[in-house]
Amino acid sequence: GGTKYSPLDQINKDTVKNLQVAWTWKFDNYGTPAETVTTQTTPIMVNGVLYFTAGQRRTVVAANAGTGESLWTWRPDEGERFERAPRKIHRGVPYWNDGRGDGRILVVTPGFQLVSLDAKTGQPSPGFGEDGIVDLFKQVDDKRFADLTGALGNSSPPVIVNDTVIVGPAMLVG
Repeated sequence: GGTKYSPLDQINKDTVKNLQVAWTWKFDNYGTPAETVTTQTTPIMVNGVLYFTAGQRRTVVAANAGTGESLWTWRPDEGERFERAPRKIHRGVPYWNDGRGDGRILVVTPGFQLVSLDAKTGQPSPGFGEDGIVDLFKQVDDKRFADLTGALGNSSPPVIVNDTVIVGPAMLVG
């Protein structure tokens, strides 16, 4: 709920000494060490699957929470939009469910596109934007810039409230 509070009490001052590493997941294949060290993603877990972003391109990863096995990945290819993106650090993804069992993972790419992925397969969601992608530049009503590439970005995951996706942009004015 975004409250930074959890009522869980299984781990406390008496039991923390019993914790052990169950598995690890490495970002090694998602950019150079200089690029992956900037990762600030917080995984979310839904039905035993962890979802998170990896590397500056914001590759979306689904991993089995019990074993760490990667189930699927989705990587955007944005060319110049990625190269000129002002914000390459990313902090995660949200999950949305249509109430019928069809879950979606959403991500805002470095090039400022909103992508909806099928939570089970990692494939872009048909019927969402154009082939699962909404170009957020086209939604900006600011005539100060002829080209928003490199001027508008995002680092936080979108927020979903009552089936509405909210994207917090950051504009670099220079």
